[in-house]
Amino acid sequence: MDRPGSKASWAKVLYKRVKALSDLSGRPCIIYATACTTSAKQLPPGALQIDFSDKIGFSVITQSLGANPIDLMLHSPGGVPEAAESIVESLRAKFPHIRVIVPSFAKSAATMMSMAADEILLDDDAELGPIDPQMQTANGFSPAEAIKEQFLKAGQEISADPKRLSVWLPILQQMGPSMLIQCDNAIELSKTLVRQWLTRFMFNGDPEAAQKADAIARFLGQHSNFKSHARCIRLKDLQERNLGLKVSSARTPIELHRRIWDVYCAIDVVFATSGIFKLFYNSRDEAIVRAAQPAFAPMLMQPPPSA
Repeated sequence: MDRPGSKASWAKVLYKRVKALSDLSGRPCIIYATACTTSAKQLPPGALQIDFSDKIGFSVITQSLGANPIDLMLHSPGGVPEAAESIVESLRAKFPHIRVIVPSFAKSAATMMSMAADEILLDDDAELGPIDPQMQTANGFSPAEAIKEQFLKAGQEISADPKRLSVWLPILQQMGPSMLIQCDNAIELSKTLVRQWLTRFMFNGDPEAAQKADAIARFLGQHSNFKSHARCIRLKDLQERNLGLKVSSARTPIELHRRIWDVYCAIDVVFATSGIFKLFYNSRDEAIVRAAQPAFAPMLMQPPPSA
C-alpha cells in the first residue's frame, strides 16, 4: 500500500514512459484515458463517458504546461458531445498546436475531439468511430437516424394500410412528442462541431477547408455508412477514402511507436490492476484520477513533482 502523500505505484510505472515519449517528441504530453477496453470492470452506466466534470481533470493536467504545442493521447468510448465541445474549446484556447495520438480506441465524441487536432497519429489497428448521435429512449439508446427512419417507415405503412396504426402506435408512443426534432438537432450538432473544428484548426488556411471539412463531417456522421455506432474506422479506411485528413500511422518512426505503445500498455496495466477507471495525466507527473474504491473519494489527486 502507498503511504499517504507518496507517489502512487501506478504513477511510478507510468511516469518514465510518458516522459520518454515527451522527450522524444519535444513537446508535453497529456493523457485522457478510460478503462473502456478493460475487462471485468464493474462500473455504473456512463462512468467512462466524456462528461462536463472532465473539465476539472483537463484543467489540472494543463495549467502548468504553458502555451506550447502538445500531444494529447486519447483512449475513450466517447460521451456527451456538448462536454467534448467545452473541453476542446478550453484546450484550443491554451495550445497553438495539438497532435492527437490514438493508440487503440477513440470512438464517438472522442472521434469528434480528435477532429479538433492539427494532426492525428493513429495506430494501424486503432479505432475511431462514427459520430452519429445516440438518443435515449424507453428501451435504451438508439441511433438518431434510425429513429427518423422508423418514423418514416411507420408513416408509409400506415398511409398504405391504416390498420397498421394499431401495430405502430405502442412503438411511436414511447418516442415522445419532440423526438424527431431532437434527432435532427443532435445530428446537425455533431456534424457542425466537426466541420467547424476542422476548418479552424487542421485545415486552417487551406482554400478548400470548407469542402474538406464538410465531406469528413458527412462521412463520419452518416449512420447509413456504418449501420452500427460500434463500427471501427481504421487508418486504412481514412486513407482509402482520401478525405484530406492530416492523419498518419503511429508506427513510424519505429522509436516513436515503441514509446507510444509503452505508454498505452502502462495505462492498460493501471486500469487492470487498480480501481482506477478514468485517468488524466501529463508528462510532468501531474494527475487526477477517478477510482471505484468505496473507501476513498471518487476523484484522487497525484501529488505534483517536487521542485
